[in-house]
Amino acid sequence: MRCQLHDRHLTRHQRRGEAYFPRSAGGYTPVGSRVEGSFPAASGGGTGVPVTSASAWANERPGVRRIAFAGLAGTTSQYFGFFSYALAAVIVFPANFFPEMDSAVASLTTFASIGVAFVVRPLGALVFGHFGDRSGRKSVLVFSLLMMAGATFFIGLLPGYSDLGVIAPVLLLILRVAQGAALGGGGMGAVLLAVEHAPPRRRGLYSAFPGVGASLGALLANGAFLALSGGLTPEQFRTWGWRIPFLFTSVLAGIAVFVRVSIPETPAFASAMRRAGKLRIPIAEVVRSKPRALLLSVGALVVGNVLYFVTQTFALSYGTAVLGIPDRIMLLATLTSIGVQSVVGFASAAFSDRLGRRRVCMAGALLCAVWAVPLIWLLRTRSPWLIVVGFSVSMFVYAIYSGPLSAYLAGLFATRLRFTAVALVFNTGVMVGGALAPTISDRLVAWTGSVWAVAGFVITTAALSLFSLWHLSESYPKDLGPDAEEEH
Repeated sequence: MRCQLHDRHLTRHQRRGEAYFPRSAGGYTPVGSRVEGSFPAASGGGTGVPVTSASAWANERPGVRRIAFAGLAGTTSQYFGFFSYALAAVIVFPANFFPEMDSAVASLTTFASIGVAFVVRPLGALVFGHFGDRSGRKSVLVFSLLMMAGATFFIGLLPGYSDLGVIAPVLLLILRVAQGAALGGGGMGAVLLAVEHAPPRRRGLYSAFPGVGASLGALLANGAFLALSGGLTPEQFRTWGWRIPFLFTSVLAGIAVFVRVSIPETPAFASAMRRAGKLRIPIAEVVRSKPRALLLSVGALVVGNVLYFVTQTFALSYGTAVLGIPDRIMLLATLTSIGVQSVVGFASAAFSDRLGRRRVCMAGALLCAVWAVPLIWLLRTRSPWLIVVGFSVSMFVYAIYSGPLSAYLAGLFATRLRFTAVALVFNTGVMVGGALAPTISDRLVAWTGSVWAVAGFVITTAALSLFSLWHLSESYPKDLGPDAEEEH
């Protein structure tokens, strides 16, 4: 009977992906539980199950829930500011900062101001990644939070063109560059903090928290703009109402900084520094040892970013400016779809702990291609509810693709160069897909005279991402802890 109970207990913890060891006669303790002192042998003599260094590392982990919350709070704060700019750039900035231009040129200019942050993000990834791989994840993440919060807050205080003239859009551009650089280092750094602390077979799940934070930040930004545009007169919203979300980011950032300063450095990074020391120039080692993985990883990221920004930026602008759909309807569609993304992305990341990361990502990329044509058709109906459905399904398929992606990328690179490699790959993919997607879509419509060309654009990028994922190896369930090999 005792053996049967032991086997059932053992099987339950194996299913949950937990390591365990004898606590006392007849008892087992999952790794991660708080256990004091030594680990005695089981009843009946013997030495008990030896505690390996990996098991000891797992037992000494701080609460991974606290790490997950730190990632959630940090990315919520950063993406709230980042997406507040994207919304204001479409709705308010053309009139406030580019009033001397005609509507078409002003629209293109605002898209370019959104895109410049994406161009800067890989540069931020290089700088923050360099220090993250040499000095540790934690300090870099706190600094990136403060940098994003400062830039966003000052955008909220920035006078418009009528007060400063041409200086106003120049300062706006500088602050947007600062936003991009901060997010280039902070976004994937939060993911690494989560996955390097997480239990080995729960890394997909815990990597989802920073991703959910990004969705939550976008959700809060859209909710704030929707509430303000509905509760204020158009003149009040245009003159001062849009500034409130930018100023509110200081509150979110304060919470995130408070949480992040209380968490320790990851055991994986500390162990790598003890064993092999710091790399002098991490990016040089990344390019030397992993050029193929770098290029294929960037290709794998393209379709998700294209579909996301075609939906959330191009379609938003096209719907309001060309199709004449009211701003509130488009913001409602965006808000609903991001809520769908948050839930589905979390579930997709969790399922990747069972099915494998690469397989789930490939299924999501294929669905992105399939959905491109229905999305454009639903947008052209001008029906509010059909547009909400179109946006929501877009974010549903995007979330299937993107949910496991962060944990997948983290497993492709060794600890000493992981921050640099993953941040550079992720932000380059976002730059190629995200920064250029609205502008390319806008130009395709102008050149062809048809919005259907945008669907062809999404399908083409899906083919590129599927090709890249096919030629990349699976990174699940590789060990990212201190006992992992330094080359995968």
